[in-house]
Amino acid sequence: MRLILVAQLLFFVTNAYSANYFNEAVTNYENKNYLNAIKYLEKEIVFNPKSSDSYILLGKSHENLDNELTAIKYYDIAFTLVPHNTELNFLLGKISYNLGLMDEYVEYISNLEILCSGECDVLNNLKALAN
Repeated sequence: MRLILVAQLLFFVTNAYSANYFNEAVTNYENKNYLNAIKYLEKEIVFNPKSSDSYILLGKSHENLDNELTAIKYYDIAFTLVPHNTELNFLLGKISYNLGLMDEYVEYISNLEILCSGECDVLNNLKALAN
């Protein structure tokens, strides 16, 4: 019984720290403190390795620091978790376009054409990069 209580306590404490890391990362990101956001997000993914939101925010933070190759790495990890995320397809398409990876850029346009129903701002914005 004692072992179960200790395990539950550890579970709750771990989840509390994890939520706090992500919230701190978001706050730092919103304040344009990308290096601190990255530090908190790296801690967050230790506790929650399947958090696509953490990987997306890691990618955005690195992209804002002009670390495009690192950003695309984190976007790719998030893509394996949520390939249907329209924002992520846009971000991957945008960074692919900026890096001159035209085959990938076209692939993300195709993904968004499938994912979006009707008028879709992210699709239109991604297509506008080439104009």
